[in-house]
Amino acid sequence: MNLMRAKEIKDDPVMKDVVYNGKYVYIEDVNDETQQALVRYTKEAAGEFEVDVTNLVEK
Repeated sequence: MNLMRAKEIKDDPVMKDVVYNGKYVYIEDVNDETQQALVRYTKEAAGEFEVDVTNLVEK
């Protein structure tokens, strides 16, 4: 995924299906400078973590 699309998904009130390492995630924030996204898994209680936006896939 590219940086602009990650920001669009983050700002959209309707949750989109985004996958990281085979699991669905919710994008909490996107950092322009580092091109990292702060995400959390949608079906797990695990906390937030940062990933490179290029590792996110929109389904």
